[in-house]
Amino acid sequence: MIPISIHINELELAGFSSTSTPLEQIETPTLALHGWLDNAASFAPLWPHLDTHPLLALDFPGHGLSSHRSAGAAYYFIEWAADIIALIEQYDWQQVHLIGHSMGAFISQLVASVMPERIAAMSLIEGFGMLTFKAEETREKLKKALVQRRELASKRAPVYPDKERIIRVRAETSQVTPAQIVGIVERNLMPVEGGWSWRVDPRVRLGSPFRFTLEQANDLMAGIQCPVQLIRGEQGFPELTRAVQQWSGTLTHFEQVELSGGHHVHLEYPEQVAKEINAFLRRLN
Repeated sequence: MIPISIHINELELAGFSSTSTPLEQIETPTLALHGWLDNAASFAPLWPHLDTHPLLALDFPGHGLSSHRSAGAAYYFIEWAADIIALIEQYDWQQVHLIGHSMGAFISQLVASVMPERIAAMSLIEGFGMLTFKAEETREKLKKALVQRRELASKRAPVYPDKERIIRVRAETSQVTPAQIVGIVERNLMPVEGGWSWRVDPRVRLGSPFRFTLEQANDLMAGIQCPVQLIRGEQGFPELTRAVQQWSGTLTHFEQVELSGGHHVHLEYPEQVAKEINAFLRRLN
């Protein structure tokens, strides 16, 4: 994979491409969108096994080597979706295949809902449907988010003397091995005086003051027209079962497969995940 940098929405998006072909000459790319607090390296284990090319994996703003948003800006799913929509429009890609893990899966669905004519298919890993809350929770969610934002201003970025310990802790949190997560962690770290600190914008960790209501989520899911594949880990997020029951029936083409592994099943069993994605796309063709 070739390192790339793309200027979009006054931001520099870093990532990787499977081809040296200029982006404006690519016709039907596959965009790989990573999860929360991950980065483009999340898809490195999949790259050698995917038949879909050209493949582009990008760091979302605030993650990895991509730019941070300006002062006063925030990191909401709709903003990340807007970045991907702007990218697709900037290069006038008429048909795009999306691969999304976790947060990247939710963002993929937002993109597919508002520009259905451009999205040919979606392969979603451990993420499906929309994150919602009840209308009567709005005030409490907003209050909590504003408190978090105020408290963040007085916090200093932590410094860790031991990079290997950071990798071990993140591996335990994600329920994978250090070898499986090291690429993601190292791309999200930067050397500082006294050790290492996170390159990720601290604002990424803030809770969102808003989420969709169920009625809004239903409307968004109804806008998805492309075939959708959901790949789950047997020890992954159990909430996906409810989401599938809620929304899979609204889609014209929905497939689901469950593999050994957890929420980061694509890191644990990349060959099997890639095999399912390849087979899904072959069936569509």
